[in-house]
Amino acid sequence: MLKKEHIICKINSGRVKPVYIVSDDFSALENASGLLAVYRHACQHNLTCSELEELSKNFIDSSVDSRFTSGLNKLLFDRCQFDVVEDIDYPARRRELFLVSAANFKANLPPLPENPADIYGDLPGFERLKSFQDITPAELLDAFNLAQAQALLIYAETITLQLADPDVTALRKVMKAIKFFRLLAKFERGRNKTVNIDISGPYSLFGPSVKYAVSLASLLPVIVNLKQWKLSAQLKFRDRELKLKLDEKNLLRSPNRSFSSFVPEEIRMYHKLFAEKPSAWQIIGDTPFLDGGNQEIIFPDLSFQEKSSGKVIHLELFHRWHAGQLARRLELLKKSPELPLILGIDRSLADEESLAQMTADSPQLAQRCRLFRDFPGVENTLRALKKMIG
Repeated sequence: MLKKEHIICKINSGRVKPVYIVSDDFSALENASGLLAVYRHACQHNLTCSELEELSKNFIDSSVDSRFTSGLNKLLFDRCQFDVVEDIDYPARRRELFLVSAANFKANLPPLPENPADIYGDLPGFERLKSFQDITPAELLDAFNLAQAQALLIYAETITLQLADPDVTALRKVMKAIKFFRLLAKFERGRNKTVNIDISGPYSLFGPSVKYAVSLASLLPVIVNLKQWKLSAQLKFRDRELKLKLDEKNLLRSPNRSFSSFVPEEIRMYHKLFAEKPSAWQIIGDTPFLDGGNQEIIFPDLSFQEKSSGKVIHLELFHRWHAGQLARRLELLKKSPELPLILGIDRSLADEESLAQMTADSPQLAQRCRLFRDFPGVENTLRALKKMIG
């Protein structure tokens, strides 16, 4: 991710536009190639973090456009993995060497051995470059363009994403990504087979929240690989209210062509635990879209099928910033009790007392709701499924 000081953009008439770099620009490619050579050299020679930072700083300072080169450097540094040189007790090694040095000083001898051992390998600046995820110069420029747009989205108050007649696979991929990053979004069917997605930005929820902002920016690589899409956002950037507009015509490309491999660890663990628990239910794939009324689309997180009857019930999860969505869903289930849907509610969003108040006028609705912390337990889910069937 790029920081605020790396953003290169133009602001005109209340609109902000990232400055994109053409991937075949000779000067930009030469700059990217030179910086890549620094990182490849550092990886080959197992340099320390401090040594790499010094080399990259010298390259940045000597470049024509230091801000652009600094942005490239940030992206490359994020592709590095550092590790200590040896699995030893560095504090004990330092203590031993300092005691020897002190004794030598009192005896009027050279304070340090001729070849002192490495005593700072556990400190961040002295950790050595273990691996570097290499990339071509053209791919680095593509990554820079995408990161520019991502960095601006961090300052979004509201975001509207419009998908023009998406196929089911593409729509499911976007919804899956939104669920994966736990973003606050509302899905609606629009005119001419379009799908409109309203996503709340970090500033609309609680100001500049780093976790939510990074999750929101991480959604963009999934979107840019769609055939037809339009994104408009209202930003609060540099103390100004600005509009950002992106679409498939921009120079935005992502190497992540598929989102199928992105499955949260808690989902993987839940599938495993559920399969190990003897029950009358099984988890099924290809969770469908449910009609939420008023053109709203519901995309559940998990779907369960009763083995004997074949009946299917879906589970939708609500996390701490989904209060508005939860209120709408509770109201929907009051009006449409036939909808085969149960709700999992994070305890950061509600507790037993507040949930009882929200469902006081509908005992049946209360049985559909289950509180959880981080992720619902298997037993908790099975009890809700049993009551739902009953």
